[in-house]
Amino acid sequence: MNDDFCNKIFKLHGEAGKQWLKSIPEIIKKYQEKWKIKVYPPFELSYNYVCPAETFGGEKVVLKLAFPGDNEFKLELEALKRFSSEVSIQIIGEDADHGALLLERAMPGLPISGVKVDEDQIHLAAQVISQLHKPIDNDSISIFPSVSDWAKAFERYKQKYPTNSGPVPNKIFDLGEKIFSELLKDKKEQVLLHGDLHNDNIISSERGWLVIDPKGVVGEREFELGAYLRNPYYDLPKGSNYKKLQIRRIIQFSEELGFDKHRVHHWATGCAVISLLWFLEDEGELKSIYIENVKLLNSLKV
Repeated sequence: MNDDFCNKIFKLHGEAGKQWLKSIPEIIKKYQEKWKIKVYPPFELSYNYVCPAETFGGEKVVLKLAFPGDNEFKLELEALKRFSSEVSIQIIGEDADHGALLLERAMPGLPISGVKVDEDQIHLAAQVISQLHKPIDNDSISIFPSVSDWAKAFERYKQKYPTNSGPVPNKIFDLGEKIFSELLKDKKEQVLLHGDLHNDNIISSERGWLVIDPKGVVGEREFELGAYLRNPYYDLPKGSNYKKLQIRRIIQFSEELGFDKHRVHHWATGCAVISLLWFLEDEGELKSIYIENVKLLNSLKV
């Protein structure tokens, strides 16, 4: 386990997180016996312990361990249960109370970001999204947060940084808050969204492109594209080429999915702002490149 992963867990969960990290070898041993798997060294880690594994029958799988009681883990589990198996990674085993999942391993498992012709990449991503979204049922409404719930990040920020004293530039903050406020006034059809569908969370498999690592949030379909359009900013061209690329992406996504291109654009900008607030909550710092991304997205003429 690398230091970055350990530091994140300690920052989020304190001493309990440190004890959980120490217990991971024993937890792995438990699930090796329970699910009859052989476990290999982990993938690059972020907030969960995730490693490749193989069943005694030779099936390639993934073991995912979360800090016990982690609500995001529970939402991921519930979202995976509801998404279409045609475009979503499948659950093989679960122990929700103890934060453990055994998942299908997509092979070769390469991200859709590797499709270098961008028009082709967007077309493939749109096909996945078109099959992913389904009308929400009452049971799901009671389980998952809504985009309105996510928007409470603006109020938390104002409470922590009164009188415009925070690190996010006031114009940027006000822009994001206004976008969320105005778009949430419209009562569009609500569906279960992935919530973090950037182009590293759609991966290749022998049965097609599959989504992984959903957040699980209820909102309008156009909101889904916010993560894809803002992330990964580092890999996109800069200057006028960035603007041309993003405008074409917004138009192509909207035409293929039947979305309102203006709402897609506004949500992308708003999501770029709220991601600043989340990053600040999680990491305690702000990177100037994310501010620049907001400005560029907002400047697009769609």
